[in-house]
Formats: sequence, C-alpha cells, structure tokens
Amino acid sequence: MKAEIIGIRNGIIGVKVVDPRGNLHLVEIDIEEKGTNHTHAQESYPLDPKNQTEEQQSIMNQVEARARFEAHTQTSYDILLSDWDPRQLRRGIDALEKMPLDQFDDAFREYYHALINPERTKQEYGITEGAVEFEGEPRIALVMKGFCINDKNEVVDVLPDMYIYYSKEDIEETYTTGTPASCSEDTTQVTPMVPPFVEVPEDFVYPEDFRGFLINNLICQIRDIYRNMGETPPKQYDIEGYGKPKGNFDRDEY
Repeated sequence: MKAEIIGIRNGIIGVKVVDPRGNLHLVEIDIEEKGTNHTHAQESYPLDPKNQTEEQQSIMNQVEARARFEAHTQTSYDILLSDWDPRQLRRGIDALEKMPLDQFDDAFREYYHALINPERTKQEYGITEGAVEFEGEPRIALVMKGFCINDKNEVVDVLPDMYIYYSKEDIEETYTTGTPASCSEDTTQVTPMVPPFVEVPEDFVYPEDFRGFLINNLICQIRDIYRNMGETPPKQYDIEGYGKPKGNFDRDEY
C-alpha cells in the first residue's frame, strides 16, 4: 500500500492511503485517541461493514492499520503502542542479544518453566476446571512476559507477573488472567507472546536456545505487523515462527 500524510489540524492527522486494488482512502486519526475508531472515507466498498465481503473488511482494516503506522512513523506523535512499532521490537531484539546469559537465565527462567509445564502454570494461576468461566478442561493458549529496556537498548527490568490467555478446544473466545503490568515512562516495554511448548526438542539447550526462541518471536511479531497492514515484510523478518496472535491477514495462508 501507498500512504501519505496530507495534513495535521486541530489534533487530527489526515492520511491518504491507496489500497492494493488501487482504491483511494482518506483516514483521519485523532492524536489523543489510542484506539482504532477513526474516520475512514472511501467510495469503493459498501459503507456498512455488514454489506462488505470478508476480503473487503480485511482491506479496510489493513488500510486503517497502514494509516496509523504512517502517522506514527512520519510525525512526532505516538499513535502506536510499542508492541506495534517494529523499531521498538527491533530494540528489544538487540537488548536480548547483548544481555549476559546469566542475567537472561535469572530474568526468564520462570517464563521458560511456565511454557514447558503448562499444567503446573494452570494450577498456579487458577486456570482449572470448575474455576474458569466455562465448563470443561481449559487450555493455555498464550503466555506473555514483558520486559523493559532503556535508551541504550539494555534490559533494566522484567515485569514480575505473566499475562495468560486461556480457552477451550471447542470455543473461539479467549479469557485472560495475570497482571498486565507496564514499564515506567522512561523505559520501553517489549513483550514476547508465545503458546506453551507442545514438547521440548531433545537438542534444546536452556538458556541459550530459549533466548533464540524469544528473539524469533519478536522477529515474527515484526513480520506480522507488516502483514497486518497488507504489506510484505522486509526479507530479514519474513521467517517462520509464531508472531502476533491475531491480525488483519489469513494466518492459514502462511
């Protein structure tokens, strides 16, 4: 997609986007609004989402994501959270790469054990049959563990708690538990987010390989940020692995 800032007035950023079909969209982004409810004008697709095809809805969502990305990267305003800014995730990768291995071990050992032993994690977080919002045996879908980096791309803190998504095999809705803690204002939060291991490979060496595993996840998150806005990821990020849990793209296609 092609995107261009066309003006900033009264706290509103105007962005022109041309979608993959060559259709023009005008998106107005409120710099105070951190959500996704923006004015989106176009004349190519039905205005009511109920009358749009699945593909048209996907394009509309990708256009809005592309407009937000343009507004965030081409102005001085913070429109995106750090987890949706490839530059911040790249800084997180750099921080993990240069983190001394013994410090990495101390910081992420709990996270590693939560992923290789999800049954114990379910007990610790009360994700058990009879204690959750639905009947039947719950399963952990995703475990998130944030860390904080400074301006020198150094890990200065690892958030104490994990944030967990859980569900059940036959339902689509997910539920959460844990504490969605955040970093201090003078640091940047980066959050690996991965499902539990199905099994640990025999040749997997902790902590070295686990650090590589988390770096792989952050690379794949960058990949999915581009896919989320209908873009082809840069070659160095277009790799296999688990990235964002959801986005404006067909995961089965990849």
